[in-house]
Amino acid sequence: MSYEVYGPFIPVIMLITFIGLFIWVLLPGNKKRFDEASQLPFEDDEQDKRSREELEREDRAHNRRDDK
Repeated sequence: MSYEVYGPFIPVIMLITFIGLFIWVLLPGNKKRFDEASQLPFEDDEQDKRSREELEREDRAHNRRDDK
């Protein structure tokens, strides 16, 4: 089995795969999952912001203890 045997079918397989993925993405049932996935980068920013704020609070609390 070589490229000469399967070669002509590769573009057809790629086209079928592309059409299948395109239909899967546009199905209404997948909208909620894709919307949630699109917000993931922003959730990390919010968690980082909260972590920084907590660290700043701890630093301020620690500094007050040193002043006593």
